[in-house]
Amino acid sequence: MQIKEISEKEFDTYASNHILKNYYQTSYYGNLMKKFGYTPIYIAIFESDEIIGAALILSKYIAINVKYGYSPRGFLIDYQNDYYLTEITKLIKRYFFKKGFAFIKINPEITLAEVNASDNTKNINNNSTILMEKLEKLNYKKLKNNVYFESLLPKYNPIINLQSFNIDNLGKNIKQKIRNKDKKGITLVKGDEYNLNQFYELVKNKKDNSIEYYKNYYKIFNEANMADLWVLQVDYHEYLKNAQEEYTNLLDYNEDVNKNFIKDTKNKQLLKEKMESDRKLAILNQEITEINNFIKNGINKQILAAALIIKFKKRINIVISGFDKYTKLNPNHIMYVKLIEHYKNEGYLYLDLNGITGDFTHDNPYYGLNEFKLNFNPNIYEYIGEFDLIINQTLYSLLWTTKLLHNEFDRKDIIDKK
Repeated sequence: MQIKEISEKEFDTYASNHILKNYYQTSYYGNLMKKFGYTPIYIAIFESDEIIGAALILSKYIAINVKYGYSPRGFLIDYQNDYYLTEITKLIKRYFFKKGFAFIKINPEITLAEVNASDNTKNINNNSTILMEKLEKLNYKKLKNNVYFESLLPKYNPIINLQSFNIDNLGKNIKQKIRNKDKKGITLVKGDEYNLNQFYELVKNKKDNSIEYYKNYYKIFNEANMADLWVLQVDYHEYLKNAQEEYTNLLDYNEDVNKNFIKDTKNKQLLKEKMESDRKLAILNQEITEINNFIKNGINKQILAAALIIKFKKRINIVISGFDKYTKLNPNHIMYVKLIEHYKNEGYLYLDLNGITGDFTHDNPYYGLNEFKLNFNPNIYEYIGEFDLIINQTLYSLLWTTKLLHNEFDRKDIIDKK
């Protein structure tokens, strides 16, 4: 068994067929991170002439003459094979010790539990519990539990099974928010590089990333036909036309209700219908006034939300999304429903909503974020978390005591709490 560095093409060929395949373990992600201070290294583990494992390792200096590695979503190996896990770990440690590495960080996409958010119960995968114990014995240091967003990638991921998704199964709250979504002049439009500035304005306060980061993200993956940039757009003229038609119909209904109520003022059911009809008419009238104001001010169309998507095999990944928080049109809810409908029709199998917290209480500062994503009835998977494979214990301890590790990995992101 031996380690060799391989080409991007060789790596992508192997990685794209591995059971743990994901878009982080691709040369496209490696080339993205190359632009932000990392050096991608593509390794393969050979037994005779056969590749039995591989990994993208992102290398970076953390101190003078001291490097660390990061293998996003972990090595592509058979973690359940004790022999391979042990021997491959030894090989990696020896190989990267000679290269001056202190440690390699991994966060494998291996499910520890499926979580029921409603009662906070977990269906634990016992094999994963055993695996975590084996990793620690092999000198993989288990890091924070990551109940919130302490690590580089989320530990709790909500994933929608697209082919079994049914909008009729959504809760009353979200159904109200997306009610008449197709009558509001709102359309989901596939954008391009010219929409990136508008997209950035909607997401810039969510993470500590520059616009150049997202421009490179989109460019690199788009060249491989793996990226979609979506914008949710409202056409106020179309919206006004539909609202006026609805107002006319509601006005006719309201007149009938009022006539019936005048004939029988003591009828509680008629009173209830009259009050509800009056309320809806007043809301719609206010809505029409606001739309007219937009048009009078020369705003005929407006982007209300946007999302950057990565497509990998049969899985859709939402990298980040944002929306105009000052509109009453619930654009984020509408955009997600439209995204789900689009990719379901395209034949994709899963939509990864990209992270929630493991705290499902009302006291959670990210409660709004959790609730928004849980509205779509995803399956919630808790992964085994983040580990540092210690390559050089002396260097690792030095980085720890001098707080260089903390400075490098403490999260500075501003997560949108909805």
